[in-house]
Amino acid sequence: MSTTCAIAAVVPSFLESILNKHSQLKSAEVRFEQVSVYYYPKPSWLGGKPFKALEQLDLAIETQSIAIVGPSGAGKSTLIELLFGLRKPTFGEVFICGYPLSKSSVKQRRELCQHIQLIPQEPQSSLNPYYTVRQILLEPLKNIGQLGDFSEKVERVLNDVGLDISLLERHPQQLSVGQAQRVAIARALIVEPCVLVADEPTSSLDPVSRQQIIDLLIQLKKTRQMRLILVTHDLDAAQTLCDEILVLDKGQVVEHGTSERVAMTPTHSVTRALMNAQYKSNELIKTIGEVSYAV
Repeated sequence: MSTTCAIAAVVPSFLESILNKHSQLKSAEVRFEQVSVYYYPKPSWLGGKPFKALEQLDLAIETQSIAIVGPSGAGKSTLIELLFGLRKPTFGEVFICGYPLSKSSVKQRRELCQHIQLIPQEPQSSLNPYYTVRQILLEPLKNIGQLGDFSEKVERVLNDVGLDISLLERHPQQLSVGQAQRVAIARALIVEPCVLVADEPTSSLDPVSRQQIIDLLIQLKKTRQMRLILVTHDLDAAQTLCDEILVLDKGQVVEHGTSERVAMTPTHSVTRALMNAQYKSNELIKTIGEVSYAV
């Protein structure tokens, strides 16, 4: 999924004022109003029935960090595509900074990307293999029209994610999975967004690296005053990183509440199944660790 952002050549004055306001306040409201996304395996006039990837989603993300959890096929990837204008709703509307995405041009959506950025699920495959880490980090700045020597900014953002500046001249294939994930986070941070969307940021990591990335995201939320939209299967990470948890199943919201409430007293069977699977996974990791230390 490409998240490269560029400044629009011509931005309507009302949109420009919205962006300036949110840039100053470091706030970008994300809102879903009665959003549905349907896919048709075959045309409806041939009797095809819609596959409902999302169904009447109402959600406002203003100042809170929120985790979107659910089993595979629940609609989580569709939600991310909607956020970045990669897909339009069949019904309803998605708003960022109060602006309807379905009525925006590609250039305007790229302008909005200065306020909301994505950490992709597969960091190594999302990094240009022909670019050095330095070039990867400079690319978003160039694409939003910022010119000049950004060496200090690049080094600072790399340090912010816990990497040494000696990695700047390396290529993605020379990085570990954990290092690549941190570079992907740094790439998202360098344009200084106020909303960070993290798509399964710990799924490809070993237990130690997973905890390190969780700790890093906690630190970045505090130091950069950002909100997090976390898309994950990892309920432990969701509870640690987010104020609220929203559970999706078959495109519908089946549970939504504070992280503490959902984790302590889940009310839906899907939530309980996810928690049970998480518990078994944690026990397996613990067992593997004990065996490794024993050996």
